[in-house]
Amino acid sequence: MSLEDLIDAGRLTPREEPFDWNGAESRLQIQIPEDYRRLVDAGGSGLWFDYIRVFAPDERYLSRNLLDSDGVFRDLLIFWEDDPDTRPADLPEGDARLTAWANTANGEMLFWRTEPGASPDAYPIYVENADGEEWERFDMTTTDFLTGVLNGDISSEHFSDTFLRVDQVFQPYPDL
Repeated sequence: MSLEDLIDAGRLTPREEPFDWNGAESRLQIQIPEDYRRLVDAGGSGLWFDYIRVFAPDERYLSRNLLDSDGVFRDLLIFWEDDPDTRPADLPEGDARLTAWANTANGEMLFWRTEPGASPDAYPIYVENADGEEWERFDMTTTDFLTGVLNGDISSEHFSDTFLRVDQVFQPYPDL
């Protein structure tokens, strides 16, 4: 399934104007994956599967603002100081960091692992459980991850089978 198929499955309505991706990249100091940009500009920032809340780079989105992702990572660094065993085992020290791009109604967070020189189209996805103590890694793009969830090819042990509803493909955030 392609990005266009995912857009069709979600019945997305494109935004009149794309988000300020250059400004978002400058603020976050990372390159944002192209598939994610295209998905969000196509209208894909919203609630996927009645469960996964995909962020957009805009202050009006409050708790769903991609621009606040650095603060999430700074909080993790503080948490890991007290409990280093909760850090993902394969997250290298140094310039590697996690950038939150979505969360769930149950408190799980979805991140890209970014590092200088890494291709944004190859950022691994990390899913953090709601307690912040367990991690899963998926080596795929954002849209491949969402497509895999939709098709039942991808599952996270942290996601709730009770609340995740692939029959409710997409619901946009209210117009801001």
